[in-house]
Amino acid sequence: MIGILFVYWIWKGFTGLALEYDKNKWGYFGIGIASYYGGTLVSGFAVGLLSVLIGGVDNVNDDSFINPGWNIFFVLCGGLACYGVYKLLENKGEKEKALSKKEGIDSIGVIDEN
Repeated sequence: MIGILFVYWIWKGFTGLALEYDKNKWGYFGIGIASYYGGTLVSGFAVGLLSVLIGGVDNVNDDSFINPGWNIFFVLCGGLACYGVYKLLENKGEKEKALSKKEGIDSIGVIDEN
């Protein structure tokens, strides 16, 4: 149930961002979902690799990894990755909007009466 809420929040945030900067909302939603699940996947690999390097392969085979604490940690890492990508896209959109407001080649030869 919480996973459905996360998907809704990601959809709401990224589509709002896409509409604000006149981008494709489904593309931004896909980027948001990929960043969330990518963050959880990378953090899972990192924890598994560190566990193998520190304690050996036998350390991974026991039941210490089957607890809700690790799941919460991985969800937080996915959320942080999603937030980072959101801020990156927001900054990119602001820069593009600022560049589009600059005078371009279309304004050459136009007399400003102000």
